[in-house]
Amino acid sequence: MSTSIPTQEGLILEPDSRDTVAAEEPQTYGPLIAIFVAIYFLIAASLYFIRGGNVISPDKWLIALFIGAVLLGKGVKFLRDWIPFLFLLFGYEFMRGIAGNVATSDGLTAESHGRVQIDWLIDWDRKLLWGHDASVWLQQKLYTPGQSHWYDAVAAIAYLLHFVYPLIFAFALWLRRRERFWEFSLALLVMSYSAFVFFLLLPTAPPWMAYDWGMLDGLQRPSREAFQTLLPGRYDNLDTFTLWTHHSPNPVAALPSLHAAFPWLVLLFAVRYFGHWGWLMLIYNAAVWFAVIYLGQHWVIDIIAGIIWATLSYLLIVRLWPKVERKMLARKAATAPKLEPIQASPD
Repeated sequence: MSTSIPTQEGLILEPDSRDTVAAEEPQTYGPLIAIFVAIYFLIAASLYFIRGGNVISPDKWLIALFIGAVLLGKGVKFLRDWIPFLFLLFGYEFMRGIAGNVATSDGLTAESHGRVQIDWLIDWDRKLLWGHDASVWLQQKLYTPGQSHWYDAVAAIAYLLHFVYPLIFAFALWLRRRERFWEFSLALLVMSYSAFVFFLLLPTAPPWMAYDWGMLDGLQRPSREAFQTLLPGRYDNLDTFTLWTHHSPNPVAALPSLHAAFPWLVLLFAVRYFGHWGWLMLIYNAAVWFAVIYLGQHWVIDIIAGIIWATLSYLLIVRLWPKVERKMLARKAATAPKLEPIQASPD
């Protein structure tokens, strides 16, 4: 006979009912799901590139996620679980545009840039690199105008996966354990919306804008050669500056770097859920750090701030999540059908 355990809400649960509610799907096929997700998105990314698609467009990638869910027989569950998350995520993107409009309402020029911060960012970069400007120094060491190297392509692709990377990770979590998907999604949203408030209060300019304003000399655009080499004839005028300013409605949101914060948040949750295997995510983090500096998109201090921002968001949600989960369990128990007691028949 099992023993019941009282919770803080007064709900009586069986010892293993928490695991039963949290993990509705059997976990024996976890490695197969990981292999499927990897192969599926490799094929999707390849087709996307070949057809001249834009890899950073999250709405199109979400269609790919939905198709993947349908192929696994989880289409209805995907719509039910993801729609609220997606509304909030795209709501953040819309609000980020508002923050950019407010910050740049008085113009984006070196003479009249309003509240946009730039001088102390340059100073901090030079302090951290012994008097050097990080992006300019790295490009002087590695960049060859008109010639593409393997690291140019790596930098461009790592940069473009900014939005896709956490979505794929969330999708993999959702396939295995839905409560993990909810926990990670909540942390991602808290981190994004809190960053929006910061961008609104303290807009910051990236290195490429400092170059445009004549405050940073010698900055180049390495991504152009990389994409022309990868896909000749399709991306003649493509570089991450154009992509970034077209798809990100806030050009003065350098600090904290969400390009650094997103993959760091993924790493923290990957280590939490998968142990030492999660540290493999550090490879992509390093690629992103290199990319945003090499391509002139962020300062070193932006990366440090992004890592701190992600870590604080992670610690907050990990601390609050047990309370959220208990409320979810209580609501699920309250809506569960009541079982009538079985009357023993007299012999």
